[in-house]
Amino acid sequence: MLRSAREVRLPLLVLLAAWAAAAPAPARPDAALDAAVAALRGDPSIKVRTQAALVLGQRGAAARAAVPALCEAVEHDDGAAVRLAAARALARIGDRGARATLGRVAGGDPDADVRAAAAAALAALSAHGRRASFSLEDPQGGGDREARRAFKEALVRHLGARGFDVADGGELTLKPSVLGVRVDVQGETTIIAVKAGLVAVEAGGRMAAMLESGARLSAKGVIPAGKLPAYAARALDAAARTLCEDLAAKLAER
Repeated sequence: MLRSAREVRLPLLVLLAAWAAAAPAPARPDAALDAAVAALRGDPSIKVRTQAALVLGQRGAAARAAVPALCEAVEHDDGAAVRLAAARALARIGDRGARATLGRVAGGDPDADVRAAAAAALAALSAHGRRASFSLEDPQGGGDREARRAFKEALVRHLGARGFDVADGGELTLKPSVLGVRVDVQGETTIIAVKAGLVAVEAGGRMAAMLESGARLSAKGVIPAGKLPAYAARALDAAARTLCEDLAAKLAER
């Protein structure tokens, strides 16, 4: 008797979960891995494909044969949850052959969480198991002192989220700048637009990357002057996140 697609997929979810919890060294380890890869590549359920990517990541280096399927998923799957799980799985497996794919995803995926996960995976693969470190100078340029301080704090936070340390004597020196903070009132809406830049310089003075990013934030009504710095900080945080994503992708190409 034919079963519905829903009835077929539920046992597969149970099988994948059981494999994830089982100790390694089954009698035929490749059979379970092949089942997860097949589910990742062909199951119509986003939930099943996501679970398949998760359990492949849980196997770490033992799932190295699944890297091509995970690269396909992180770059081409229609489900953002699947792409996110695939990026994290590639980070845990640790195969540097995934760097080119992750670089494209970190710089171009439409979902911010997927871009961040791909950038973090790139950082993990590029660091050979250690955390790369950067020296971070005080931001220059426009905006007031509070805006520049908020921008620097955001950079430290987003660099850390992507596997980088900020410390004196780092491998690269980062030179951030706030290129502009503009506040416009259009009718009953206030718009805060920011533009920021980041230059990465090697110890010998050679420029490793030069990046720019912008962000816009809108709010209903006229924002009181005392609250403008908080809104500007939120916009600068978004710009900092994009700069850190782009930096990780750029360094992965080297």
